[in-house]
Amino acid sequence: MKRGIDIKLNVRPIFLSLVHQTVFEGPCRFGHDEELEMAYDQMVEAELFEQYKKDLKKYITDPQINVMECIYIERHEDFMSPESMFEAMTVDNDEVDLYLFNTEIGRTDITTEFAQRYKKPIAIMPYNCCCLADCVPPLIARGLEAYGFYDWDDANKTMRAMRVRKVLRNMNVLVTPRYNANKSFSSESSFNSLAQVTDKFGIKFRVLNVHEFIETTHVVDPTTNSTVPGRNINNLDEADMVEIERITDELIAGANKVGMERDMIIKSVKLWYNAQKQMKLYDCNAFSMPCPDACATRRLNQEQFTACLCHSLNNEMGIPSACEYDIGAVVVMMILSNLSNSAAYMGNTNPIFYDENGDAIPERVITAENLKDIKNVPNLYYTFHSTPNRKLKGFDQPYEEYGIQPFAYSGWGATLRYDFAKDAGQVITMARISPDCSHMMIAKGTIVGGGGVDSQNCSLSVIFTVDNQKDFFKKQVRYGGNHMPLVYGDYTEELEMLAEMLGLEVVRA
Repeated sequence: MKRGIDIKLNVRPIFLSLVHQTVFEGPCRFGHDEELEMAYDQMVEAELFEQYKKDLKKYITDPQINVMECIYIERHEDFMSPESMFEAMTVDNDEVDLYLFNTEIGRTDITTEFAQRYKKPIAIMPYNCCCLADCVPPLIARGLEAYGFYDWDDANKTMRAMRVRKVLRNMNVLVTPRYNANKSFSSESSFNSLAQVTDKFGIKFRVLNVHEFIETTHVVDPTTNSTVPGRNINNLDEADMVEIERITDELIAGANKVGMERDMIIKSVKLWYNAQKQMKLYDCNAFSMPCPDACATRRLNQEQFTACLCHSLNNEMGIPSACEYDIGAVVVMMILSNLSNSAAYMGNTNPIFYDENGDAIPERVITAENLKDIKNVPNLYYTFHSTPNRKLKGFDQPYEEYGIQPFAYSGWGATLRYDFAKDAGQVITMARISPDCSHMMIAKGTIVGGGGVDSQNCSLSVIFTVDNQKDFFKKQVRYGGNHMPLVYGDYTEELEMLAEMLGLEVVRA
């Protein structure tokens, strides 16, 4: 099971030199004395090649972008393009995701033929005088993928977006439906067609019926499972239970407040551990499970677990995991977590309305206490569920402070609790792909509060401001969905780049 965050973008830098074999001056060549000799050209090009390699090392520092060995190509003023030159440039071509050229006048035709031959994305390095605008437009006009980088920041953002596109092409989602493998009974705003998602983005889906999935949590002879009697299924075993108890004790020890019994937490950890076990079997790196569809079976009540903790622990591991069988959310969570290198949070996303005096009105999980210091702040929105995680500020950062509370009033269904109010001032990025895979809604917000830290059910909220509440709402109900996944930080520019790469029309709110 290869996580999205473990997938790298392989970039092959190529330096195209021009070495004159004879001495002459002309409209495109000038110099004094030895500057016109072949040896001088070779010396200058060698220096430029070394500088190119230094720039690559200095400016491309993202560990998820793998800069491959730089290839030096020497061309002469006869402008020949021998097959050996193309063979030298395409070593390990199958592994390369992007070719990054350093080129100048008299060599730009090479990039055109290269792109036509191999149909691989190519880019021209930043600050490459004249060649950026000379090389890229004719390639795009031919329907080929090409980029001209304005500066190294632009280069890095574009490459990060390209890496996420590659991640999507390597995304396998374990889905556990009860009735309908396309949608659940609570996520109508998910994709209209999973087949369309596969065709457009390359994402694959592996289906395991929710009854079979739940039965694999039982530590019994797997051939006795009632859903598939006689088959040797991938059930949990005694060794798994030892690890499950260890993980449970770690969760309890690390929490600042625990509002439920250990044996009830074990049951929810067991569901998560089983999800991990099945994802490894099915070679998946994302997960989703229905809520009302499964709830109505009474099996969750019988087993005394919910998927809340499962989603929280998956997400903080870099395994996107969405509530309510919302495949639209799990795909966007894969995108956001890989752009930000941090875990995403998803939930029901709604505006907070105001009374005639301009005071924010408490509703659902938003209490007067939650609003007391922000009731006059305009353009309030909130997202609520019970699936936060401890890696909102980065997969490479220490665990954030958390608590544990039950989902059910009767004390079962472990959920992590996180105080979003302590992150007031934090910029967040939200996104959603429309159900027909045609648009991507992109928005920013700023956290101003939160609530539900000591409550049960889907009550944990993050309250934030948006630029224009009505504009956000109108675009959400047209192009978005009920769940608007979010991450910490501003990644709107990278999202716009990615949307263009995926053939999605951008909707900014």
